[in-house]
Amino acid sequence: MHYFNKENTKLVFFSIFTVLICYGFALTNYSLSVDNEFPVYPNSSLELGRWGTNFIRYHIFHGHYPYFTLLLSLLILALAATEIAGIFKLKGIKAYLFCALFLTFPQMAYQMVFIMQSDGIALGFLLSAVALKLFIQSSYNFLRLSSILNLLAGSFILMFVIAIYQGLVFIPVILYLIYFLQNTFNEDFKFKTEFKNSLFYGGMMVAALVLYFISAKILCPPAPEGGYLSSYLTGSDTSNRFTSFLSLWGKNLIGTRYYGDTTFIFGTLAALAVLVKFALIKKHFLLRSLILVLLLLLPFAFSFFITNGYHPPRIYLTSGLVYAFFISFLIDSIKFEKQYLILCALICTANIFFVTNLYYSNYQIANHDKELAKKMDAYIHQKYPEFNPATDYVFFYGGLPYEHHANFALKDSEVFGGSIFSWGGGGNFRIICLFSSYDIAYYRYLGERDKYFKAKEDAIKMPVWPDKESVQKFDDVIIVKLNNQEGQPLF
Repeated sequence: MHYFNKENTKLVFFSIFTVLICYGFALTNYSLSVDNEFPVYPNSSLELGRWGTNFIRYHIFHGHYPYFTLLLSLLILALAATEIAGIFKLKGIKAYLFCALFLTFPQMAYQMVFIMQSDGIALGFLLSAVALKLFIQSSYNFLRLSSILNLLAGSFILMFVIAIYQGLVFIPVILYLIYFLQNTFNEDFKFKTEFKNSLFYGGMMVAALVLYFISAKILCPPAPEGGYLSSYLTGSDTSNRFTSFLSLWGKNLIGTRYYGDTTFIFGTLAALAVLVKFALIKKHFLLRSLILVLLLLLPFAFSFFITNGYHPPRIYLTSGLVYAFFISFLIDSIKFEKQYLILCALICTANIFFVTNLYYSNYQIANHDKELAKKMDAYIHQKYPEFNPATDYVFFYGGLPYEHHANFALKDSEVFGGSIFSWGGGGNFRIICLFSSYDIAYYRYLGERDKYFKAKEDAIKMPVWPDKESVQKFDDVIIVKLNNQEGQPLF
C-alpha cells in the first residue's frame, strides 16, 4: 500500500475528510441501536461461524466502544477506498470521484450502524483489496516461490475476511470483475492469459473457502437448527423465485428498494452509458457486456436464495462499489466534464443527507426508548417498593407495537427505523440489555425454563402497556406485558 507519495496522501486525507463529514452526526450523537445493546461474550458470533468478528470484537477490543468503533471503522474504510481506487487504475479526478461516491453511498450506513461488527466490515473491504494486490503481484509468474507465497497469504487473508462475515465473500469477486474489466482496455490484453489468471484467482478463493470451513469446524460450535442464517432460507414464500428476484433487482437498480437507495439510479444510468460506449468501441463488446451485467447482478444475488421475504439492505454490501465505479469510470466519455462533476457533487450531497437523516431517525427512536425505559422502571418501583433487582426477576412479554415509534421512523429504513422494544416482535433479553446499556436498571434475567413458561402463562391474562395492570408481580417475577403477541423465545 503506497500511501506516502503525494497524490495518494492527498487522496487518503480527502477520503478521511469525506467520511467524517458524511458520518459527522453519527459520531457526535451516539444512539443505541438494534443489536448493539447486547454485551460481548467470549463466544459472541461463534454460533454464526464468524470467528473473525469474535476475534476483533472480544479478543482485541473486549466489547463495543461508542464513537471509537465507528471512527475506527470509517478510517479503515477510507484507506480501503483509496486502495481500491488504485487497483481499479483510477487516477486524478476519477479517483477522488470514486472515493467520494463509494464512501457516501447510504448502503454503507446500514453496515456502520452495527458497532458490533462495523470495524470488521470495513476491514473486510481493505483486506480484500490487499489480497487482490497480492494476486496481481503474483500474476506475472505464478511459479515463482514469492508468487506462491503471495497466493497462500491471499488465501489466508480471504479466509479471515469470510470469518468476519460470510457475506463479505462477494467483495473479492466484485473487485476482481472490475479489475478484469479494466484490463480489457490494456493494449496487450489477451483473453487466454486473463482467463488463466482468473482460474488462479478462483483457486485462491476456493482455497480461502476451504480454509474457512476447516477453521470454523475447529473454532465454532455447530450452528443451531433454525438459527439466524438458516432462517433466511426457510420461509414460506410460494411466489415464483425468479420473477420475485427480478422485481427486487429492478427496484434496487432504480433506487426504490430502501431509504437512501435513491441515488443508485445514477449508477445504473452510468452503467447503461458505459454499455453504449462498449458498443461504439466494438472491441471485446460481448466480454465487457457480460462483465457489466454480472457487476449489476451479483451485489443483489443473495436475494435470489432468500425465501422468508426479508431482504435487509446490509446484504447488498458490494452495491456501493459497483455504483461508484460506473459513475467515476464514465467521466472520460463525458464532453461536459464540469457539469458532470457538479452533478456528482450534488449526488454526494444527497447521499450525506440520507445518511444523516437515517442516524437522526435512529437518534430519535433511541431517545424515545430511553424515556420509555425510565417510565417503566419508575412504575415498577412505585407499584412494588419491595422489588429487589438482585433477587427478583423481570420478564418482558412481547414487544411494543410499531406505532409507539412510527412517527420517528423513515419509510423502508429497516434497522434505522427499529425500536429495541419492538425489534423481532420483542425479546426479553434484548430489552433487559437496553435498560442496562442506559444505566437505568440492571434486572435479573429470567433464564430458568420452568419459571419462564409459568411467566408466559401468567402474562396471557394481563392487559398490555401502558395499562396500570400491565405490570404485575407473581412470586419473585415481575411481568411487564408489552403486547398480546409472544416475543422471541428464551435466549
